[in-house]
Amino acid sequence: MSDNIRLKILNTIEHLCTLCVEQMYRLPSSHPSLTINDQHYQWNDKIDGKDRRDFTQFIYVLSTIHRLVRTQTRMNMRELFYSQVNLFRHQRASDSIVEQLVRHLGVNRRQLGFVTTAKGNIQFRNLRSQELTDCTQLSHGQLIVDDDIEIIETEHVITFILVVEKDTVFQHLLNDGFLTRYRGACLITGRGQPDHATRSFLLQLSQTYHDTPIYILTDCDIFGVLIACTYRMAFAEHHRNRLRWLGIWPEELLSLSSLNISQMLPITDEREHRMIERFIERTDINQEWRRQVSFFVQHKRKMEIEAIYENGTKSLIDDYLHDKLMGHR
Repeated sequence: MSDNIRLKILNTIEHLCTLCVEQMYRLPSSHPSLTINDQHYQWNDKIDGKDRRDFTQFIYVLSTIHRLVRTQTRMNMRELFYSQVNLFRHQRASDSIVEQLVRHLGVNRRQLGFVTTAKGNIQFRNLRSQELTDCTQLSHGQLIVDDDIEIIETEHVITFILVVEKDTVFQHLLNDGFLTRYRGACLITGRGQPDHATRSFLLQLSQTYHDTPIYILTDCDIFGVLIACTYRMAFAEHHRNRLRWLGIWPEELLSLSSLNISQMLPITDEREHRMIERFIERTDINQEWRRQVSFFVQHKRKMEIEAIYENGTKSLIDDYLHDKLMGHR
């Protein structure tokens, strides 16, 4: 979405909110009439419950859209309803307000920050609390805090699992429509070095969908490589080949030369150098992974995943990940 459209939406919402405040400020000395996007509000000496609810619903949706557009994030229509289920009571109420704004602004739902497709296709139950989590109703992911869970196999087809090192990259992929483009994908992050709950969840997921490939995306540094190894070591030896380190590979630093040199950081810390040397000497590591790490010795540089999309010259989803996934699938 262009900056002009974003600015138009934000300015219109702010104007509508200002108009609402001005009208309500006149109460009860006068009895204003206010029409907002075909919704008519008429006050007399007493505002009844329906007027109050309708008005509150509209302001809440305006506020939500303003946040989504300003932060360039997404949610689905079902999630909007569930965010204030007691206010809306029925999803048709929240849907109707969104449609009014779509017509008024001359934009589509996605430009207002709403997606109709589900953000995930996994369901799991906490065996202690019996609480069921349905990821098809979420747009920002679900924190895994307990390893005592049961994954519920559904009719959804899982084509591959992508594990990303960082939460920032996880959210970037969600917001940029990764699960819309790859509808059968499952996206996971351990937020750095994965804890036991995350490793256990991935292991159980791999057992439920035993033919599904698992890819790992990390920063191009020794810490990212070690995180990939942590996931790999969580699996029995004869299943470790299912996990494939997708990158960013050290040998790709030259092919990503369009990035600014400042985004490729020098490896100057002696601790990092020692970690690289010890990794290369290990005998329990996949030979290709060890070969990749040897490029750190040659280049003496590293890079974070964010450099790919923050630079603006290469799309993380459409270019880098698409080429990598097509090469593996």
